[in-house]
Amino acid sequence: MINSNIFKDLIVLDLANNHFGDLNHAKKIIGSFSKLIKKYKIKCTIKFQFRDLDSFIHKDHLKSDNSYIKRFLTTKFSDEQFKRIHSYIKNNNILTSCTPFDEASVDKIEKMKFNFIKIASVSALDFNLHERVVKNNIPKIISTGGIKINDIDKIVSFYKKKQQKFSLMHCSSIYPSSNEKLQISVIKNLINRYKDVTIGWSTHEYPYEFRPGIIALSCGAEMFEKHIGINSKKYKLNKYSATPDLFEKWYLNLLESKKILGNEKKIIFKEEIKTINSLQRGVYAKGNISKGEKLILDKNIYFAFPLQKGQLSSSELKNNTLINKNIKAEQKILKNEIIYDQELQKEYQIKAYIHEVKAMLNYSKIELKDKFDMEISHHKGINNFKKVGCFLFNMINKKYAKKIIVMLPNQTHPFHHHKIKTESFIIISGELTLIDNKKKYLLKPGDIVHLKKSSWHKFTAGKNGCIFEEISTTSLKQDSFYKNKSIKNLDRDMRKTYFKNWYSKNK
Repeated sequence: MINSNIFKDLIVLDLANNHFGDLNHAKKIIGSFSKLIKKYKIKCTIKFQFRDLDSFIHKDHLKSDNSYIKRFLTTKFSDEQFKRIHSYIKNNNILTSCTPFDEASVDKIEKMKFNFIKIASVSALDFNLHERVVKNNIPKIISTGGIKINDIDKIVSFYKKKQQKFSLMHCSSIYPSSNEKLQISVIKNLINRYKDVTIGWSTHEYPYEFRPGIIALSCGAEMFEKHIGINSKKYKLNKYSATPDLFEKWYLNLLESKKILGNEKKIIFKEEIKTINSLQRGVYAKGNISKGEKLILDKNIYFAFPLQKGQLSSSELKNNTLINKNIKAEQKILKNEIIYDQELQKEYQIKAYIHEVKAMLNYSKIELKDKFDMEISHHKGINNFKKVGCFLFNMINKKYAKKIIVMLPNQTHPFHHHKIKTESFIIISGELTLIDNKKKYLLKPGDIVHLKKSSWHKFTAGKNGCIFEEISTTSLKQDSFYKNKSIKNLDRDMRKTYFKNWYSKNK
């Protein structure tokens, strides 16, 4: 039931003390929610809370008026009762999770073989508990309510050092939480700060409030936690826990919001294209046009609605477009009747590539602009640039040199070597598959590899492209030697396009 991204789309249903120490009541809660989990095929885990009450509460305070102590004691389950509930959840094919509030409780979690361990906000800075928890490989979910951002840094650093699978939950440790104290935008901060950690939203707002979950989703939360329970004549549910009917409404709102949000990669739907085409203007001859003439707006052509089938649209007309047959006045001009200027098409294509590299740099928050000259390497021609080539930004070239290299998704730089230069690649973003001297490397952000002179190497960007630094000895123009004969025989300037003020000129 647990896939490679174990936290993504996970919903944690916190049973907490809402069982009131009553085994039958606990089973009713689980039974009610399991129906919804099965109905909507929700990736869920039902969560317990473990406290070794014999040692957790100091003996001098067992009879105190502390409301928490009273609740812990009056809702106490024996180990046998917890095992029975755990089995009941497993039998319903639902994942299990548990929050330990002391070290002894971790022993119990391990013996019962829970799927997840949840660290509560109150324990998030208890590194004594963390040290015990990381002795197992159970995936961890860590809440961060009331924890300063620099303290969250310490938690993340600790769990990474211990090579743990873990995720973070943003939450407000106020029960229930009023909307103005939720600070849901913090989720975006956590996502940017810890790029390889799944970030979720642990909710304590009023259960009839559906907006916070939707906003958390739109901020990038990939997992959620809600307290759950049921009302009965005997037991009254707290103000921040959701009943099955409110949870169902909350979940359906979340599900619908996911559909509305879609994903960040823009998809163009057929219906959109149909609508746009139906509202476009077509190109018409203003007077008789002779074969070989340029099409010039207001001189020999004009635009009019509607656009007809096969007709050239106003948005498709480019500079220096020629007509390849004689056309009579008022006649529509078809796409197969025109010839585009190939040099201009090449220029448009290069501009499109530059816009793409700008976007990649922006996504990675790298500011280059016109500070450095750029060159495009197109070893097999500009028409094949998306498949073969790269962008190079020449930053420093002294006794030492530095370039930033940007590669489009799945773009390859062919086999070559340098007789004088030695170089190192440092990955900034994306992934790079490098073959160097017959050894294959999959490089990710932060990875570094050193290349010796005269070592044959080629590299291919991952599905999202790649940006990396090349640090080397002096870079010499005639020091790149290619294996492929057609590239080898090309003059260097035939496989390069150079740009000064590349950013400003291609806005």
